[in-house]
Amino acid sequence: IRAEHDHPISGRLIRLYAPVVRFVVRRKRAVVGAAAVILLSTIPVFFLLGSEFMPPLNEGTVLYMPTAPPGISESEAASVLQQMDRRLKEVPEVATVFGKMGRAKTATDPAPLSMTETVVTLKPESEWRKGMTWEKLISDMDSRMRFPGMPNIWWMPIQTRNEMLATGVRSAVGVKVYGPDLATIERIGIGIEGALKDVRGTRTAYADRVTGGYFLDFDIRREEAARYGLTVGQVQDVIESAVGGLPVSQTIEGRERYTISVRYARQFREDPDALKRVLVPTPAGAPVPLAQVADIQFRTGPPMIQEEDGQLLGLVSVDVAGRALADYVSDAKRAVTRAV
Repeated sequence: IRAEHDHPISGRLIRLYAPVVRFVVRRKRAVVGAAAVILLSTIPVFFLLGSEFMPPLNEGTVLYMPTAPPGISESEAASVLQQMDRRLKEVPEVATVFGKMGRAKTATDPAPLSMTETVVTLKPESEWRKGMTWEKLISDMDSRMRFPGMPNIWWMPIQTRNEMLATGVRSAVGVKVYGPDLATIERIGIGIEGALKDVRGTRTAYADRVTGGYFLDFDIRREEAARYGLTVGQVQDVIESAVGGLPVSQTIEGRERYTISVRYARQFREDPDALKRVLVPTPAGAPVPLAQVADIQFRTGPPMIQEEDGQLLGLVSVDVAGRALADYVSDAKRAVTRAV
């Protein structure tokens, strides 16, 4: 075993290290003073640091989640979704786009028709435009995707699923408003939305419109129905068959079976005046118009009721860019306290 000074590796390290040690020992005060000055110079930098240092895992895909106003129709939702997909596909860094609005036939994903989820798969970074970064790409797509009344939220699919399962909020930062009255919850949520728009780092802020849904209500006049010998159930059956559709048969195509439903054409179902002329058969044999036994009118109400811990709930979703989340939340709390 060679001595330290004779070993080819440790010998070279000692020859490099020894002059440094001699210099420091001869100039102890100067070296300690310089170290103290360097340490003090880091204090201003320390106060400029954010509270988070781990960036999110880049999944190679982006989840685009704008929110439409409540009450959007299926045809309008499909049209808007196609426009969004086309605009996103025009971005050179985008490989594929797949969007959906609403939810599948499952109770585990209670997404209303106004909620959009579009998965944007990106090309490898080697094929991106020169000088393009992740932050610049999100800003570019955000500037292209400006639809009136539909604020944008940009995130990543796996991260979004984990956060939504853990918190119920579909954005990086969210505010939950609890209370017994939906109208008051909505009013407070809109106030928080306005307060957060001026906080540095807010890309978008959107409060759920918990009472903004539109409903066509049929108020059956029981006395008038009784004069014609009709029950409430009989009138409701006619409304169901005319508007919602009544299953009348089933078609068999090989091993597949499809239900056949009969209902009024769309132009009659969408027109309240036309619905008033729907005929309701009576025991006497002479049908009467629906308007003689029911009042038809549009009303607003909750498109979807959310609750947590036994209380009604409203959400304010916030998309944050360019700031550490903990620092943003601290400023957001002060803004909400001051303004709401």
